[in-house]
Amino acid sequence: DYLDQYNRSTQALRQPGSIFKPYIYTAAIDNNYPVTTQLLNQPVALYRNNAKGEREKWTPRNYDNSTGGLTTLREGLRRSLNLISVRMVQELVPPRQVRDIAQRMQITTPIRAVDSIALGTSEVKPIEIVASYATFANKGIYSSPIAITRIEDKYGQIIKEFSNTQKEVLSPETAFMVTNLLQTVVDKGTGGSLRWKYKFRHPAGGKTGTTQNLSDAWFVGFTPHITAGVWYGIDEYSTSLGDGQYGGVAALPAWALFMKKAHQELNIPKDKFEMPNGVVEVEIDSDTKKLPTSRTKKTELEVFLKSNQPTAN
Repeated sequence: DYLDQYNRSTQALRQPGSIFKPYIYTAAIDNNYPVTTQLLNQPVALYRNNAKGEREKWTPRNYDNSTGGLTTLREGLRRSLNLISVRMVQELVPPRQVRDIAQRMQITTPIRAVDSIALGTSEVKPIEIVASYATFANKGIYSSPIAITRIEDKYGQIIKEFSNTQKEVLSPETAFMVTNLLQTVVDKGTGGSLRWKYKFRHPAGGKTGTTQNLSDAWFVGFTPHITAGVWYGIDEYSTSLGDGQYGGVAALPAWALFMKKAHQELNIPKDKFEMPNGVVEVEIDSDTKKLPTSRTKKTELEVFLKSNQPTAN
């Protein structure tokens, strides 16, 4: 058996890929952009410094090479569209704002405030990103992770107790809005196999993540009661996990099986995420994403901050 002292959950620095995208969406919501905001799902050319420090042209693309027209923020995250994340960083929330949000949500590793922040290129520690995600489910309150709650002697006398520190890092409204977007990922998006394949029925939000060269596969997600994250990778970063080993294929199954068993054995009810007072649900036109008119053919329900809900023209 090969054993070493290297704890990958607390020490490994790995690229988060798409599991970093919720921080971009958090920054946008925090800046009062409604989730119906539309951006073009079209290629965009950027410039970045390569390893030699030379400026080079960089044209990011979606994983499936798809392009499209105007796309809402909700749809962008549901399908994990790189082009929408890149445009958000260019048009809505500059990289330093995204970095500041990640730091506020207790990511301590250096996050580079450059355009490629949109694709999760700055390394993170698995334990930090999982604890940070728990903030969404916990109404904006961050709890520091601890492994030992108390130490008892053989007579059951408590020798020492430990508790985690908590602090509010997001408003309950912003936390709920991002949670709601991440629920769409699980119910109808890249994390959908949780529902149709693994039959996990609790209200949940989460995000798949895959890095270039398929070096890392992630799934991080939560219910109102438990947040968990799964990372698959090989220490030698240049080694790929293999063809098709995306986050939704490699990491999601372990998450699904663990969460199903945990919720079953702990008898956790299927509680919904509580909608805070500053959030409203509004019926909107499915095409225009505005309030319905006499020409509206189809409507849908969408959530908004009270401060940016659609009003009649």
